Amino acid sequence: MSSCNNSEKKASDSTDTAQTVGEHVDAAIADLKNAEETARLKAEEAKKALDEAIAKGDKAAEEKARVASEEANTAWEKTKTALRDAGQDVKEGLIDAKDATVDAANKAADKTKDVAKDVADGTKKVAGDVADGTKKVAKDVASGTKEAAKDVKDAFKK
Repeated sequence: MSSCNNSEKKASDSTDTAQTVGEHVDAAIADLKNAEETARLKAEEAKKALDEAIAKGDKAAEEKARVASEEANTAWEKTKTALRDAGQDVKEGLIDAKDATVDAANKAADKTKDVAKDVADGTKKVAGDVADGTKKVAKDVASGTKEAAKDVKDAFKK
């Protein structure tokens, strides 16, 4: 009979997840860099059009080019700010991830120390119990030996 669940299970581990997150971050930053470059080029084109309109002395074209240049520069500045903010967010995210990893490692180390102490304390207690038991057995054997010796001595006296 065949299994009801014939789907393949995909193995996933933290490395796969980290690569996926890293790839998404890289792609997002690359997109922002491309957008920033595009905005920069548009701002340069708008500035060039403004300079040409000024050189021609066409006031109407100059006014339109000035508005377009200002809008292009504003878009470029917003894109640069978004890129900077994204970089800062990534940096803060990495710092938070590092801090969380350090905290988890410290907690694991503390738990390991606690368990080791508990094991050591338990071992000391067991060793003490064994020593006490051994002393009792030795005392009982000694007492039994004394009684046996007395019985033998008494037997010779008769």
